[in-house]
Amino acid sequence: MATRGALRLRTAAVGGMFSRRSFHLSSAPSNSCLLGHRERQISLVQRMYLSSATQTSPKPVTEKKVEKVTVVSTPAQKDEVQMKDARGTTIPLDVLSSVPDHHRPDLAHFRTGLSKPDDLEKKKHVKDDGTMGQYSLPHPIWTEEEVNKVVITHTPPQSFTDKLAYGSVKFMRWNFDLFSGFKYGKRTERKWLQRIIFLETVAGVPGMVAAMTRHLHSLRRLKRDYGWIHTLLEEAENERMHLMTALQLRNPSALFRWCVVFAQGTFVTMFSAAYLVSPRFCHRFVGYLEEEAVKTYTKCLEDFDSGRLPLWSDMEAPPLAKRYWSLPHDAMMRDVILAIRADEAHHRLVNHTLSDLDKDDPNPFQPGK
Repeated sequence: MATRGALRLRTAAVGGMFSRRSFHLSSAPSNSCLLGHRERQISLVQRMYLSSATQTSPKPVTEKKVEKVTVVSTPAQKDEVQMKDARGTTIPLDVLSSVPDHHRPDLAHFRTGLSKPDDLEKKKHVKDDGTMGQYSLPHPIWTEEEVNKVVITHTPPQSFTDKLAYGSVKFMRWNFDLFSGFKYGKRTERKWLQRIIFLETVAGVPGMVAAMTRHLHSLRRLKRDYGWIHTLLEEAENERMHLMTALQLRNPSALFRWCVVFAQGTFVTMFSAAYLVSPRFCHRFVGYLEEEAVKTYTKCLEDFDSGRLPLWSDMEAPPLAKRYWSLPHDAMMRDVILAIRADEAHHRLVNHTLSDLDKDDPNPFQPGK
C-alpha cells in the first residue's frame, strides 16, 4: 500500500511539472528563445510580408516635386524667394539656376540623362546640332581691334636649334605648296578649303603630343608640370576647332582623307621622337610654323579684299564659328578668317615664349589667355 501511494504521488508531481511547462509555452511571446528553428523562420517571413504590404507605392514621375515658398528669416532676406526639395531642404533659386537638372537634389532619383533616345536619334544625322562650340576648352575671344592689329612677324633664329627648326619649316612649306598645287593657277574657295583643312589636321598634333609627353613625364618622375599642359591642350583644341569650322563648308573626298591619315601618322611619329629629344626645338619649330600660318591667312584676307573669292565675300559665317568665337549674328566668312589668324598669331607668341623657357619654368600663360 505504501508503495502504491508513493508511486501515485510521484506520478502526480511529474504531471504537474509537464502541465506547468505547457502553460509557459502557450503564454510565451512569438519571438521567445524557446521557439524552434521552424517557428522563427515563419515569424520572420510574416514580418517581412507585413512590412512590404504596409509600404506606400512611389508617386508618379509627373507629380510636381518642388513647391515654391517664401522664407523670411532676416530683414535682408525678406524679398528672397527660395524653394524646397522633396526632403524639405531649402535651396535658394540662384543656386538652382546654376545647377544642371541632373545634379539637382530634388531630382536625385531621375538622373537618367539630359536627352531622350528619340531626340538623339533625330540629331544623329545633323551636321551641327548647336552644341559643338559649347564643349571646347577655354580660349581667347578677340575684339575687332585685336583681330585687325595682327601683323606678320618673324623671330630671327639665334642658336643652331633655332636655325634647324626654321629650315625644317621652310622646307616643309616649299614642298607642300609645290605638291598641293597652291603655287599654280587661280586661288579659289575650293583650293583654300583644301589647304586649310589639310594644314589644320597637322597643326592640331604638336599641342596634343607635347601635352601628353609632359603629362607622362610628370607621372613617371613624380614631379610637377608647372602649368604647361593646359596651354598645350588649349592650343591643340583650338587648331581642331579651326578644322571643324572648315568642315562646315566642305566634305573631303576619300583620297583626301587617306592623305590626311598618312600625313598624321608620319608627323605624329616624328614630332613625338623630336619632343623626347629636344622640347626647345619643337616649340621653336611650332613657333615658325605659326608664323607661316599667319602669312597664309593674311594672303587669304588679301584675296577677300581683291575680289578673288566672290562666293565667300557674301557668305555668312558658319553657326559653329559664331558660337566658338562669340561673333555677332551678322558675321561673315571674312570675320572667321580674321579670328583664325588671330589664334595663329597667339600660338606663334606662345610657342616662341615656351621655347625660350626652361622645361621646369612656370608657364606664364593663364587658362584661356
